[in-house]
Amino acid sequence: MKKIYFAHSVTDFGTERQERAIASLSEHWEVVSPDFPEHQVGYAKEGMAYFERLAASCDLLAFMRFPNGSIGAGVGKEIEAAKGAGVRWILEWFDGQTFPVYGDPTPILSVSQTRALIERLRSEVAA
Repeated sequence: MKKIYFAHSVTDFGTERQERAIASLSEHWEVVSPDFPEHQVGYAKEGMAYFERLAASCDLLAFMRFPNGSIGAGVGKEIEAAKGAGVRWILEWFDGQTFPVYGDPTPILSVSQTRALIERLRSEVAA
């Protein structure tokens, strides 16, 4: 079974939205998700470089946008790493379906924009 890297924001880790995405992707591929425990150790040691290398090692990549439609800087880096490694199929997961992406998906936020959005989303959940 082909491996698909599932690039998505930390704000979706452990959520119903993530669970639905992984369940639907798992119907067709072996899902590699950055929040799986075995990958958190690699991230703790190497940071984003670990996830970029992991994304590049898979056969396909699927990503999920923030609820506002933007793409976080980390997800953008994972997409670029996969494309740079020759991963031919980049898919967007949206509402239970995957859609092929042609060209470069946008908008990709800067690191500071991503951090600000993550902080806002986390504060909304906590409220």
